[in-house]
Amino acid sequence: MRFRSRAAIGALASLTVLLLAGCVGIPSSGPVEKGDALAASDDIDIIFQPSGPGIDESQEDILNGFIRAALNPLNNFDVARSFLSKNFADQWKPDAGVTIDQSGRSTQVVSETSIDLKLSPIATVDANGEYSTVPSAAPVSRSYTFVQENGQWRINTAPDGVVMLSTEFAEVYNSYPLYFFDPSYQRLVPDVRWFPRVSSNTGTRIARALVTGPSAWLGGAVVTAFPEGTGVTSVPVDAGVASVDLSGPVLDSTEATLNRMQVQLRASLLALSGVSNVRMTVDSTEVPLSTTGDTGPVTTPRVDSRALVLRSGQFGFFTGSSLTPIDSISDDVASLAATSVAFSDSVPGLQLAAVGTSAGVYAVAPASTPGIVDDRAGLIEPSVDPDGFVWTVPRGSPLEIRVSAAGRTPSSFTATWDGASQIVSLNVSRDGERVLAFLTMDGQPRLVVASVIRDKDGTPTGLGEPVDLAEGTGTAVDATWVDSLSVASVTLTPSGDNAIVQQQIGGATTQLADASKVVSIVGSNDVVGLRVLTSDGNILQQSANTWQVRAAGVAILATQY
Repeated sequence: MRFRSRAAIGALASLTVLLLAGCVGIPSSGPVEKGDALAASDDIDIIFQPSGPGIDESQEDILNGFIRAALNPLNNFDVARSFLSKNFADQWKPDAGVTIDQSGRSTQVVSETSIDLKLSPIATVDANGEYSTVPSAAPVSRSYTFVQENGQWRINTAPDGVVMLSTEFAEVYNSYPLYFFDPSYQRLVPDVRWFPRVSSNTGTRIARALVTGPSAWLGGAVVTAFPEGTGVTSVPVDAGVASVDLSGPVLDSTEATLNRMQVQLRASLLALSGVSNVRMTVDSTEVPLSTTGDTGPVTTPRVDSRALVLRSGQFGFFTGSSLTPIDSISDDVASLAATSVAFSDSVPGLQLAAVGTSAGVYAVAPASTPGIVDDRAGLIEPSVDPDGFVWTVPRGSPLEIRVSAAGRTPSSFTATWDGASQIVSLNVSRDGERVLAFLTMDGQPRLVVASVIRDKDGTPTGLGEPVDLAEGTGTAVDATWVDSLSVASVTLTPSGDNAIVQQQIGGATTQLADASKVVSIVGSNDVVGLRVLTSDGNILQQSANTWQVRAAGVAILATQY
């Protein structure tokens, strides 16, 4: 047996790409020719344009060509299938999943007709499009066997799914949020999946994943309108309209349920390039749907884009050099000697501030006297959910969560992040069905997200199993929701700087510019609105890959929900 370096297994996109903007192609072979310039405004999708097998290629050449060709999903991976034997070509299932790795692959010749490909995965995507990071990039082997047909080597067996480098994955695949309902059917909750960005069946894969149901970690927190047994025949797109043909027990549903199915399909499929409307059919017959009376659920809750601060003894929205107070809220907040503030006005008529103080957490609402909701020692910054519950937990007791709401008896439950010794932040998502926690475990920061379990009255009663997000060395400082799809976290590194990372829930991480002296981080409506507060009272906001001072003399940067 022998090992050989195969750095050429994953050629980069710049060598073999197809630019789909009027079908401008860059082939992987042939002479270089001058082409038309592309306008900066062109909407360009990039996919790999591989060649089929050459004459008298070796087994390793065939293997490398097959892996490159599998980066192009068009026409049911027909180029990749040309590297397979006639008997195996229809058996290979490329949609079974993706293995994502970094450079450094190698091959091992096992026999005269067998080669093992060795790689170190960093993430995987399963058949339903769910993205998962691999905790340890330990080498794994994928086995391929070969047979000769008409004197040419062809692959006779191969693992289902495709293999690609992380750089290739970023070019070939795109994230698509599937939308499910919260149990009250008032809000939509995203569940990110990954599918090829340029493929004739991407819409079909989105719709099939949607009717299959949410990811396991969200299962106890969200609901779907689609009855069990619903199938998707196909999702052709014509003139911007995606036609979803369903099968199964759909027609037995009530009109309200059918409308909810349409809401889920529309919210999920409008992320597909070129789709502006969705048409739902059952066995090719269009389902008539009501469009009156219901404004529909909230898809992407938004907050005020201005920073909400406590500055010079005053609380309100800060713009430039002026501060705008919140009627019936600001004066009470300013009077409490606050150490932290969480504010929500996501529900009309339900303004609520949760104010952390040295004596505990107070609830502040219009037309009422501030009242303490949790007087335990060492509480971290509170959180507020869209149903008016204030979430509190002591820093040194990260499992002991308490929820309180006006007119209800406070209740407690045990969090699911066993083994955590400390919690530095707890943030409920604006849809109310997910919670982000930044923990210390075994002396290291651990960022997790978990689903929120509620009873029939909407009271939080527990959390689902936590899903690990980005981790790094150092000390956990703070974390926040950037938007409905991603989060950001700050750690203090051993060098004394603050590393700031953004991560999509169900996706990859992005390293943001480092900062210093960060004590808290607060999201707005997108990554551009992300702000940090430093220990010397400055609010910093990103600009051109650096953090710029936007305000000074700030005591508290409040989190908006």
